[in-house]
Amino acid sequence: MEKCLSICIPAYNRPAELLRLLRSIDSVMYRDRIEVVIREDQSPKREEIRASVKSFQTESSLEVRYTENPENYGYDKNLRTLAGSAQGRYVLIMGDDDVFCPGALDPYLSFIEEHSDIGYILRRYRAQYADGTVEDYRYAKQNVFFEPGEDSYVELFRRSLFISGFTFRKADFNDFGQKAFDGTLLFQLYIEATVCLNRRAAYCDIPLTMSIEGGIPYFGSSKNEQALYTSGSNTVGNSINFMKQVIYTSEQIDRIFQIKCSRRIVESYSRYSYGFLLEHRQEGIRVFTRYARELRELGFGCTLYFYLYYLMLLFLGRKGTRKLIVFVKKLWGRTPRL
Repeated sequence: MEKCLSICIPAYNRPAELLRLLRSIDSVMYRDRIEVVIREDQSPKREEIRASVKSFQTESSLEVRYTENPENYGYDKNLRTLAGSAQGRYVLIMGDDDVFCPGALDPYLSFIEEHSDIGYILRRYRAQYADGTVEDYRYAKQNVFFEPGEDSYVELFRRSLFISGFTFRKADFNDFGQKAFDGTLLFQLYIEATVCLNRRAAYCDIPLTMSIEGGIPYFGSSKNEQALYTSGSNTVGNSINFMKQVIYTSEQIDRIFQIKCSRRIVESYSRYSYGFLLEHRQEGIRVFTRYARELRELGFGCTLYFYLYYLMLLFLGRKGTRKLIVFVKKLWGRTPRL
């Protein structure tokens, strides 16, 4: 039977979280048409990850394919190698420390079956924070469809940064050997660009996945990432280098496809800069103001929204600003369009 979906999981050093994710795959209607593909990237906890996968295989009827890399590929190479090996009609990528929302997979797969002409699907997702607060990343109050072209690519670029639930039709992307984005942590945005510039896309208004605050960031372990990221911690340098990679990725996509969208993408990030501007507020005003200044110097301070978020975070703090944003989203019913 043809697999309608490959759930692809790049795994690194999170055996307990990986098992939690695997156990959240709760499809009933499409269970025989799903494959789970895991690629372990030579982490210190390889044996524990292998044991977690074997444990899940004994308790589940899902088809699971597990591979171990001969060396540490790094996030982007591991991701493109993993997705390239998928055999499903659609590929869905999950971070190994995130989970599926209960009961979401079957209606999401029904949406895929009903709209098999769609090349890329933007999912709705939720974030669960350490204090128990849940933020809903809902972009519209109903399903939305996008015609191929630059406007769709720009519209969906920023919203596709969070990896879990990233879904595309495999027939619409075949450049898994592209090395230009290795080390950026953003290879999925090249997939999004390739597909959305040429095929219809959609936003599916089903809360599909959930991120859970508190994990350790391991980016910076591979050779491609060591010059940009310090593994095991979230430093200001890591955050600034990541935002530099956002600019680099958009500029590379401009070059590859002979378009001029990078400036529009930076402006989009500026309008919705709360999500990354809050990263270092809890480290004190001095660190936070330095971080905001460096973001501004990169060009992200190009809209008034950037300064509004900055002032909110400065005076209300991270917790107060987050509560206000969550309240506005609940009141509005979705993320306001700016």
